[in-house]
Amino acid sequence: MEKISAEEALGLVLGKVYPKQESQNIPVNEALGRVCADTVYAPIDNPPFDRSPFDGFALRSADSTGASPSNPMRLRVAGTVYAGDVYTKRLEQKDAVRIMTGAMFPTGCDCMVMQENVRIENGGAEILVTGPVGSYENYVRAGEDIRKGQLLIEAGERLSFAHLAILSAMGFAYVPVKNLPLLGLLCTGDELAPAGKPLPPGKIYNSNETLIGLRMRELGFVPKILPVSGDEAGMVAAKIDAVIEELDALITTGAVSVGEKDIFHDVFKILGVEKLFWRLNSKPGGAILCGIYRGRPLLCLSGNPFAALTGFELIVKPVIGKIASRDDLAIRKQRVKLDGDLDAKPIRRFIRARTEDGKAKFPTEHMSGQIFSIVGCNCLLDIPAGAALSTGSEAEALLY
Repeated sequence: MEKISAEEALGLVLGKVYPKQESQNIPVNEALGRVCADTVYAPIDNPPFDRSPFDGFALRSADSTGASPSNPMRLRVAGTVYAGDVYTKRLEQKDAVRIMTGAMFPTGCDCMVMQENVRIENGGAEILVTGPVGSYENYVRAGEDIRKGQLLIEAGERLSFAHLAILSAMGFAYVPVKNLPLLGLLCTGDELAPAGKPLPPGKIYNSNETLIGLRMRELGFVPKILPVSGDEAGMVAAKIDAVIEELDALITTGAVSVGEKDIFHDVFKILGVEKLFWRLNSKPGGAILCGIYRGRPLLCLSGNPFAALTGFELIVKPVIGKIASRDDLAIRKQRVKLDGDLDAKPIRRFIRARTEDGKAKFPTEHMSGQIFSIVGCNCLLDIPAGAALSTGSEAEALLY
């Protein structure tokens, strides 16, 4: 297979995967970041009754007509209503009710005056209103925020804290959400050693499991981490065959280049994987092998950490985004100005960088095996083949 562009490669995989359709009802307080499975409408008004926005006194606006500082209207305080209570007594002319913020308006009252705008006399038994209060002044009507039957959330929207607060205000304890795709992660390599133990000669600690696994968690997924596998094609093929049916996609790292132990070409042959592409015409992350096995995408990334991350951002993230109905995981681009110089190279490059206020800073070293310089980066600079760019030049950034 010839090398292809990242865009062509992504198109090949996206054409073979489909959004996950299964859904479930889960508690509202556990649904942050999940995709709503159904359109939701308001079952009640919010607020559900006419209420007071302040502490003060509810009254009939007619009883304040003609009031002024020199000619105040004296009203009898007939009682008090607190938030959560209902005032049921009959009100007579020139009666007022002390009312607290959020409390339901007593029947017959059409306005309220704030506590600081009246004079309280006779130990709280009476108030003097020193100016006219208009009908429905300081008055929050039922449904002023949300009307019964109003569209709240459309199917496919990702649920934010604000969405979920609205659902709680509407009395929902549960919300229908799309099931999360189950993503597998398999790191391969005879050279990989577990953290927490002395490092044997010739070995390296397995950072890819943390790098890619936690990137998936950061995006809202809970990957199934498979035990690290050595570089033996039959063993790796057997592991994949044993777990693929319970997964929606499997991501691997390592063994996808052209070396003697780059075994995934043999793994694909053993399993009969439908190969979609191998190798991109860009660096890093060009060594990436993708196929379809039993209807699931098998996305095999480089073993070099930054190359693996680049392949993840270019291909894996938008693919799992489609499976999860997450439009926010599609490739997002922004034009930025470079804060540094880049020499021309004969191949398209994706450079780790940090963009802020329209400018992009990047490290001076760009090796695919380096991991420290990933810290603080929030984008990949897309540098065309043969392009020499200087400080102030514009480039396209692919945002994390």
